Amino acid sequence: MTRSSSNSIGREWDLAVRLAEHVGSGGEVPVLASPVLLDPSEVLHADLWADGWRFLAMDVFYDEPRIVAFGGPLLFATTALSAGSARRRARAEAERLAAPQWRSLGGLRILATDRRLLVWFEGAWASVWYAGIREIHPDLSARRVTILFDDDPPYALAGPWVPYLVVLMTTCMIDRLGVDAVEAALLPQ
Repeated sequence: MTRSSSNSIGREWDLAVRLAEHVGSGGEVPVLASPVLLDPSEVLHADLWADGWRFLAMDVFYDEPRIVAFGGPLLFATTALSAGSARRRARAEAERLAAPQWRSLGGLRILATDRRLLVWFEGAWASVWYAGIREIHPDLSARRVTILFDDDPPYALAGPWVPYLVVLMTTCMIDRLGVDAVEAALLPQ
């Protein structure tokens, strides 16, 4: 599967629907040759692209405005008030930027195996283990999924291949974790 283009949006959806129908009637998910070394007996099912985000806080550094005052007490007091106000604005802006929020990861190559998603980000593969997923919130009409974890910040993935990825993920999770675990992840209490 290749990086999406604007003229192929319907094809990915059709493939997702066909895969869901195939799996629903007892068929197996496709098996691909892996471009990376996988764990023993781990199987690759898809190699696709999606835009990604993580809900993260961020370290932000800022410079406090500094003002030198010359003159009498009135000018000094006015300058001190202005400097204090500028420092408060700079600190508030830094706190706003540092607060947890959806931060873009850009376009991500994703390998979907029977155990995990391998996500290529900043020159390395990161593993997203199905066993660590607490909730999955698919919005297939928007071609988006949000994935929540017990111990890590959430992921959001969007793009034309996301419905196909959701079908693969839920199928593999059912095979590995059972229907009840996947039902709980899709329908949180």
